[in-house]
Amino acid sequence: MIIDVHTHIFPDELALKAVPKMAKEAGIQEAIDGRCASLLQSMDEAGIDKSWLQPVATKPVQVQSINTFVENLRSERLVSFGAVHPDCDDLSKLADDLAERGFPGVKIHPEYHQCRPDDPRFTPLYEALQANRMIVLFHAGYDIGIPTINSAPIDFARLKDKYPRLTLILAHMGGFQQWEEVSKDLAGEDVYLDTSYSLGHFPDEDFVALVRKHGVHRILFGTDSPWADQKKDVDYLKSLSFSDDELKSILGENAQSLLENQHKNTT
Repeated sequence: MIIDVHTHIFPDELALKAVPKMAKEAGIQEAIDGRCASLLQSMDEAGIDKSWLQPVATKPVQVQSINTFVENLRSERLVSFGAVHPDCDDLSKLADDLAERGFPGVKIHPEYHQCRPDDPRFTPLYEALQANRMIVLFHAGYDIGIPTINSAPIDFARLKDKYPRLTLILAHMGGFQQWEEVSKDLAGEDVYLDTSYSLGHFPDEDFVALVRKHGVHRILFGTDSPWADQKKDVDYLKSLSFSDDELKSILGENAQSLLENQHKNTT
């Protein structure tokens, strides 16, 4: 089984406008157009069994509609995480509601949300997520389309110390363009790293070394589709010097076990 834990899609009409605009601002070419149908076609071409949807709300008013949108797309192949925003009125209630609706976790983006991971506004959210045994997937490090940086690997290590039962997934191998700091301050901590938009962005030998230093059992395959090509990333990962067992763990087994364990803890 291959699972992509980090993908984004948009309502069809919005996707056709927003994705090219965001890609142009970031100076990249999108791999697909950001529609659900395009993601499913991409998954088929890449041999990917499941994708986890990671929606981002840039305003509190967007949260409800985004969560309804991704909830309605939930299927055997698509797992929907929830959108949150630090300025929502009652983040604890929001987390409880998402848990009741079957969302396994939420996505937080420090750059779009313009806050640090330890922002006190998130305190009730973290407490509720921890109580509900939910996952937080963070954008980590630089975002090529935004000129700010609101997180560092040490911030996530400290957050995990403060909320030891909170399951953290840190995108972009713990911090895009911060991989030396990830190796120094975060590797070996009880957090997951996803491979999204990292393969080929730093030397392959350094990528493999970071995976093994952190622990293969804590690495999840992700692409950041539509910004990266799913098939190219699957093939790229398979070309590196990992054993068959390591590849199986990274490409799907770790993600599947994580979701199964989260489900057991909430039932």
